[in-house]
Amino acid sequence: MPRRWLGIRPWIWLATLLVLLVAVQQSPLGQQLGPRVNLFFTPLVGALQAPGIWWNDISQWFTGRVQIQHELLDLRRRVQQQSFIEQERDALRAENIQLRSLLALPELPDYIWHAAKVLGRSPDKMSQRLMLKAQMQINPDDAVASSEGLVGLVDSVSGHLAVVRTILDASLAVPATLPGSGLAVLVRGQGERLLVDFVPFDKAPEAGSVLVTSGAGGIFPPGIPLARILSVRAVAGSVFADVEAEPTAHWRRDAWLSVASQQQQP
Repeated sequence: MPRRWLGIRPWIWLATLLVLLVAVQQSPLGQQLGPRVNLFFTPLVGALQAPGIWWNDISQWFTGRVQIQHELLDLRRRVQQQSFIEQERDALRAENIQLRSLLALPELPDYIWHAAKVLGRSPDKMSQRLMLKAQMQINPDDAVASSEGLVGLVDSVSGHLAVVRTILDASLAVPATLPGSGLAVLVRGQGERLLVDFVPFDKAPEAGSVLVTSGAGGIFPPGIPLARILSVRAVAGSVFADVEAEPTAHWRRDAWLSVASQQQQP
């Protein structure tokens, strides 16, 4: 018999104890001894309620943690979206500045300027080839410029898409001159630099001087800034100097360029 009672599960003992507690409190004796009974059973009631309180606290903690994680993920998404919007706004602002600067290009007789968006650049360091897209018709041999100077020449066209050879391409030579002088030279690409050919040493421009297109040959419009002189060196046994220059235009960072198309003569 004692073993049978000892084998009863603990929760049955607890339930029985609670029933007895309620019965005592409801009895006349319990009402007379109410404060003392409550004082006696308070630790027991607290011990019985403790697991429930702990479970409730743990549940609330897990619920709060999950909610905080959701709020954190939502905040991260909002921050990423805001960052993307700000980057897009900055890009549009930069493009707007570039387009406004293209409007400042001088009007040229027999030429029409129209904007073209840069779609791609060749992987080489100086981007010797570009791909453009324009709303207006582009033709082979149209000149391409930025607000800073000549960029290159349209090489091939497919619809409104065009491949451009920049002035750093070794296959391209541009007739140029120094404003206010009778100098007539050729500027050709040499990888990352420009070489200026047929410069008499006694008439060579100083470093920092800017050469412009001369318009000779009828391909490139005259008066467009082309190259800034970097160095001038004498060549033994030659009347011509060894002259290196750099482009005045920086097309590797521009999203928009301008194309100069020749007007069709009636």
